[in-house]
Amino acid sequence: MAERAYAPLVAALYRHPEVKATLHFSGPLLDWLEGNRPDVIGDLADLVKRGQIELLSGGYYEPILVGVPRRDAVGQIRALTDRVAAIFGRRPLGAWLAERVWEPHLPSVLAEAGVAYTILDEEHFLQGGLRREELGESFITEDQGFPLVLYPANSRLRYLIPFRDVGQTMKELRERQAAGAKLVVYADDGEKFGAWPGTYQRVHKDGWLEDFFTQIAQADFLETTTLEDAWIFQKPSRRVYLPSGTYHEMGEWSLDAGAARRFAQARNALKEDLASLVALPPWRNFLAKYPEANALHKRMLIVSEELARRSILDASPEVRQAQQNLWRAQTNDVYWHGVFGGLYLPHLRADAYGSLLRAERLLAERRVASGEQRDYDIDGQDEYLFRGNAGAVFVHVQGGSVIEWDIYASATNLIDTLARRPENEHEQLRRADKAGKVKVGKAAEKEAKSIHEVVRAKERGLVKLLEYDDARRAFFQDSFTVGRDEPVSLHGLPYQLTPQREARTVSLILEPPARALASVPGLGIRKDIRIADEGLAAGVRYRLRNDGEDSIELTFTSTSNVAFVGEANPGDLITLGTRKTVPGKPLESVRNVTEIAVHSEARHFDITFAIDPPAETSVQPIYAVANSEEGFERLYEQTEIACSWNVTIEPDSHVDLEIRATALGQLVEPELVKPAARRKRATAVPAGADTVARARR
Repeated sequence: MAERAYAPLVAALYRHPEVKATLHFSGPLLDWLEGNRPDVIGDLADLVKRGQIELLSGGYYEPILVGVPRRDAVGQIRALTDRVAAIFGRRPLGAWLAERVWEPHLPSVLAEAGVAYTILDEEHFLQGGLRREELGESFITEDQGFPLVLYPANSRLRYLIPFRDVGQTMKELRERQAAGAKLVVYADDGEKFGAWPGTYQRVHKDGWLEDFFTQIAQADFLETTTLEDAWIFQKPSRRVYLPSGTYHEMGEWSLDAGAARRFAQARNALKEDLASLVALPPWRNFLAKYPEANALHKRMLIVSEELARRSILDASPEVRQAQQNLWRAQTNDVYWHGVFGGLYLPHLRADAYGSLLRAERLLAERRVASGEQRDYDIDGQDEYLFRGNAGAVFVHVQGGSVIEWDIYASATNLIDTLARRPENEHEQLRRADKAGKVKVGKAAEKEAKSIHEVVRAKERGLVKLLEYDDARRAFFQDSFTVGRDEPVSLHGLPYQLTPQREARTVSLILEPPARALASVPGLGIRKDIRIADEGLAAGVRYRLRNDGEDSIELTFTSTSNVAFVGEANPGDLITLGTRKTVPGKPLESVRNVTEIAVHSEARHFDITFAIDPPAETSVQPIYAVANSEEGFERLYEQTEIACSWNVTIEPDSHVDLEIRATALGQLVEPELVKPAARRKRATAVPAGADTVARARR
């Protein structure tokens, strides 16, 4: 990323001192550049000294500011401001909003962090009722009397640069100047200048960027400026109050497939001036669309609240380290999904949970193990949360399953999984595949069009992988089959939960709704989930009973989904008796299995499942299909382990089935995080830096 995009862009600016610019680098990217490309840091320092560029602040780890507690938002902005000031000797006055997510309360948050101005998409202003021809100036808004200057970013330039000839960009700028614009702002991803498919050849080797800077410098109708100079020398044109929102693509991505189609139909039916008035949901809608993102987000809020209370009386290095890990877990990409991967990428989820659990490991040292019924994910139903000194186990009434199992030593959520869901983009893939217009391999790499204009794929046949789940993927999920009938899945149904207290054990009694079992008269199912050993043991005992007059024959299946970071790590093994496999290789119908051993070298954990009576067991990797800058791709998400029993239940009788799971984690020391205000060279790329280090749009 740095070699193909950031470094060449900085070098081009250095060669063109007449071109001024405002740049944003996240905290992890600055850390990485200082440790690995000090020459780029040196060039940036020179550009700052000669007044050619301005560097913005923002959240250190690029959080969506409206999605984190106010104390964390302010703290992260101040940390990056201090970092920029320490390296370059000037404190930023402006800030970049990750993904340009806006809500009306942000001016007071940014003011508390010392921010005077920021950039929003034109879409924000158009949805607020302004016309495009009015957006050639800056604006001012406020919250609780705290002012903030807003700069509209020209959306047409986002689609022209660098995918069209430079002349088309210059034409747009001339038209804006002729229409009376005093200021035109272009704000976009740094990755477009070399990292997106086809752009390195076009932007750097074919000389597009050189030509662009040359024409900009020679144009007699415009001059370049930094946002800071614009803030100093140009007064805002008027006061505005804008609705919550982001750029329109992200708003579309936050909708489920059906709603996204209806939105597109409504927008396409209107002329350009009216299309922007079709309201989109706020960024938070991702938390409704993806329960896994919501669960991670609410888990983050729990850790943030506990750490805030601890920090009141404890300013130790350990607490400061926990704060850095919490902030790192707030990196925005993992809480949403769009063309940029996000939630679908297992390594991002693993890094977020790992950072959270490294922070919580400190909090757990003084904890008295306990459980509580609480609607922590705000879905209207109480979950059961058990947290001990060694781990945590969360049980959800949906499917009566374990949805989170944290091992503090290895900082791992064993059930960091993702269900496969229909996405609006899947229809785009189906249509292109049917028409034979999917660009694959070298054809995709050579295509220099925007990712919004061409359908790329990393391999053929991805349409065949478009399968979907009926609920989140968890531990101890139930289904049964009678004869040759279709399986009856209980994964998405609400169970009745009754906690029981036993010595050193939490026992949860769960029963599915009777209507789910109506196809088998007399069938009753009760499951008893037991949590012990400070959160290192979790098991389930099923009691299948027959309250009817005839015997019942069925196949009962309990499915557990284990989170591995990838499918092909040779140190990750699943052992069923004498049979072994890796997470990405299926293993079908192994009979009479009494024990399953799961070992993950990559994530530093071991799980042992003891099965009684012996079961027929299958292992299956689960893949999703998602879009990215490089095109549609197959993504490994988790591995499914299914245990099945063929049972006969006589009238007024029952059958017991049991799976006991124990987990151990290898202690993983917290990664040392650089203090925000010191200039100290980093020695390694932070995990996940390819995502958290983006110079965002």
